[in-house]
Amino acid sequence: MTPLRGRQRELDLITAAMESAHRGDGRLLAVAGGIGSGKTALLRGLPALAGPRGLRALTVGCAAQEQDFPLGVVSRLLDPLPGCRSLDLDPGPDGAADLLSHVVEYSADKPLLILVDDLQWADPASLRWLGGLAGRLPGLRVTVVVSVREGEPGADAPPVQALVERATSCLWLAPLSVDAVAALVADRLGRPGRPAQVAARHEASGGNPLFLTAALADLAPDGPRAGHAPDGPEPRYVALRERLAVALRSQPGPVRRLARALAVLDEEAGLELAGRLAELDTAGSEEAARCLRRLGLLTDGPAPRLVHPSVREAAEESMTLAEHEDIHLRAAQLLYTGGHPAERAAAQLLAVTSVTNGWTVEVLRSAATAARRRGAPAQAACYLRRALLGSSSSGADRAALLLDLAASERDVDPQAALRLLSQALLLLPTPTGRALAAARTAPSLLGGCPPPVIDTVAKVAAELGDPDGLTGVERQAALRLEARLRHVAVAGPGEIARCAERLRALGGTPPMSTAAERELAAVLLHGATVTQRMTAAEAAVQANRVLQHEPAAPDHVHTALPLLCAVLTAAESLEVIGPWLTTARERARRDATPVPQAVIAVELALTLLARGRLQDARAHTEEALALGVTEWATLPSLTAIVMVALHSRDAGLTRRLLAHRHETADHDFRPSPLQLLRGSVAAVKGDSATALEYVLDWGRSAERADWRNPALAPWHAWAAGLQHRLGRLQAAHDLADEEYERSVAWGTPTAVGRAQRVRGAITAGERGIELLRESADTLERSVNTMESARTDLLLGRRLLAAGRFAEGEVRLRRARDRALSCGVPWIADQACRDLADPAGSRNPVAVAALTRAERRVAGLAAHGTPNKEIAERLEVSSRAVEKHLTSAYRKLHVAGRSELAVLAPLLPGPEGD
Repeated sequence: MTPLRGRQRELDLITAAMESAHRGDGRLLAVAGGIGSGKTALLRGLPALAGPRGLRALTVGCAAQEQDFPLGVVSRLLDPLPGCRSLDLDPGPDGAADLLSHVVEYSADKPLLILVDDLQWADPASLRWLGGLAGRLPGLRVTVVVSVREGEPGADAPPVQALVERATSCLWLAPLSVDAVAALVADRLGRPGRPAQVAARHEASGGNPLFLTAALADLAPDGPRAGHAPDGPEPRYVALRERLAVALRSQPGPVRRLARALAVLDEEAGLELAGRLAELDTAGSEEAARCLRRLGLLTDGPAPRLVHPSVREAAEESMTLAEHEDIHLRAAQLLYTGGHPAERAAAQLLAVTSVTNGWTVEVLRSAATAARRRGAPAQAACYLRRALLGSSSSGADRAALLLDLAASERDVDPQAALRLLSQALLLLPTPTGRALAAARTAPSLLGGCPPPVIDTVAKVAAELGDPDGLTGVERQAALRLEARLRHVAVAGPGEIARCAERLRALGGTPPMSTAAERELAAVLLHGATVTQRMTAAEAAVQANRVLQHEPAAPDHVHTALPLLCAVLTAAESLEVIGPWLTTARERARRDATPVPQAVIAVELALTLLARGRLQDARAHTEEALALGVTEWATLPSLTAIVMVALHSRDAGLTRRLLAHRHETADHDFRPSPLQLLRGSVAAVKGDSATALEYVLDWGRSAERADWRNPALAPWHAWAAGLQHRLGRLQAAHDLADEEYERSVAWGTPTAVGRAQRVRGAITAGERGIELLRESADTLERSVNTMESARTDLLLGRRLLAAGRFAEGEVRLRRARDRALSCGVPWIADQACRDLADPAGSRNPVAVAALTRAERRVAGLAAHGTPNKEIAERLEVSSRAVEKHLTSAYRKLHVAGRSELAVLAPLLPGPEGD
């Protein structure tokens, strides 16, 4: 680092003193400042200025360990002068006088610049000699510059102060200005730095050259080392800490203790609290703080703080392990008894290896509660894990800690939370306590637990008894346990068939005033939906009643309420669940909780898939995968993602799911959605026989589990298509008829229309076309655009084959447009091929990749609508229009509006999607 940046005033005064020395008018100048203020760098730069002015420079640096050598500083200083070594360096008055005379005689011929760095460490004899020289300077051709580090114990010694007071000028080195820092950044880079770079280095260093050197270490001549990850600590920072540690060790005990206290406490602790931690009274604290300020390690102001992180690190590293434990424990106790926030005290306890006092566990639990309230579950878990180290290995107290820790972990690591709950169950002494703990398990995760865990939950429920015979908290716990055990159907597949019976026993309007009642209702509704023991209309009414009583909160993912999403999508009742989930998602994003965000993303994917909006469903699927949902979710919880992979025919997503998830120890009667994925892979490869076997295997498992509803997974329809492809016509018709009967019984347009399409697809001639028309008419009442597109595609092809070209082309264009609207590129691509549409050669897959907003804007632009009119029509800003158009051009590989116009047939026009 160039030593002369930002020190022009000091250089002018010193060069003026050099020129005065030529005239026989010597001067003494003192340079003062705290550690790292640039004193040594300034003195090292002066010899280069002395030579051109005809002065010979003599330099010496004082060291604390040489203070016992009389005239040691002077002898090293004058050793380069001719004839000096021949003198008898007697430390007595005569020897000092001889040395002084030698300097006087030499300077008569050659002016001298004498530089003494760190004067506070000079030996007494050398200080007296320098004092004698200072007294004779007005008649000599000698300039003397000495530096003193303020804050060092020796800097206040009378001989040092006496010499400084005799100086013609005392130069106190102020922090470097922003302009000086900018110049040093430019020196480092070889070019001017960006304003943000300069400001960051100035703020990080406070203008102190020592700290600035460290702050410049991450800059390279070719720019910042973005993403640079060194293998070990940055050498400059290590050297900085070592230098600061040496400086602190030289300070008196009270100063060292205050520095350590300030390093341990946070920046807002204040001098009073830091003084108490350092075991100093008010006067002692103020004196120690004054020394640290003079040394340049402490800021001014009512709440002083250490000027740089390296000072804090040096202070902490100077402590032994025992001292480190003691000061952090005492700091925690001071903060706790002083009424400070629990998290401030807990932060101190995290630095202690063992917390065994009762008050420490209380502090850590309180801090965990505060962390959860502010949306920091990971930090809460950190506090509680430390509290576990100080708790007993058994008993209700440890169980309470385990439950608190599970509550913090469930938003980050649900599997860890389940393990903690399982441990707590074994420690709680009462049935009610065990029931309340077991009721915290998420039903979706309980199904993937080992049998002993589920057996334990069942045992707890049996201990508590029938919910109808209980009241208060015990009844709520019993209802929650019933919901969980019915969901996992621990007694076998027959249990799920009794859900509808249990739901009807609750009356026409089941009670939903408590969260436990709503959980049970959600499980019973899901069971009745899966087993098709009620109609879609009945299920929709009851499921929406639950949502009306339940606030839209992220915590619903830890209950049975996510099952409502499957119920309402199967019932095609999406008006309430969509906005409800959107509200919950916003709160989850605000709280930055990954597990709720992932589960809600899967729920939203399912609702969008029910609307046929495959591209939007895929976006939520990617969000859930990015949040690590496959690392902890059970296979049934991933069904929505599996369905997205199936409908999109996305080989990449399919491979990811098959690679990341494997069948676990879920109950044997539960069908694995991975079987459907494997069947899809085989079908794409043209291996219909293998694909059929996978689908039938899934179907057999579903039948054993009493999963009958075709709205959830139309396996009969898939199997019928494969049977037909293999030439097994009767088997295909039997499966299709079964699908149709169940779909009619369920009563939703999507399920019925899909079943009609399958029957039409496997039926030849005019009857097949008629069945496809019925499917198309039925699906017009459906919310699922994708299913309508599939029927239009198949019907269009059959009409073209029958020679009805005009009607066939209308159907194919409708299939193409609907497929592009909902983001199903393979349907759009097949429709374009059948139409022999020139626009189809431009790859409708790219059009399908557009978001809904991009597609709407691009469609209006392709049909000639100006940007301003587009903005007005869509009620967005012109900037938003430009942004969407730019993104659309990139995805479609077009240069502008003229090339975009070619794709107009594939894009919505002014009349809308």
